[in-house]
Amino acid sequence: MLKFVIAATVAGLFSMAPAFAGEMLHCDAASVKMLEGMIHKTAADPAMKHQAEMAMAEEATAMGAMHKKHMKTCATHLNKAEMDLMAHG
Repeated sequence: MLKFVIAATVAGLFSMAPAFAGEMLHCDAASVKMLEGMIHKTAADPAMKHQAEMAMAEEATAMGAMHKKHMKTCATHLNKAEMDLMAHG
């Protein structure tokens, strides 16, 4: 019975993976433009100043990686920037 529960849990996790993959930002102009819009909107809120600054730093790192053709690194930093913008506190 325990093996069945574990197998069902693992199968459920694999079925959710494509949903998360679709939400990830990619290292492309569309993702950068969307992220810049999010940063601009967040920076307008004084309570979110710190998150916006962190996201801007991640975006700068992503852009550097993009220029060096390090696309996985770029995407990682774009997604980190997005997570920074969603952080509250």
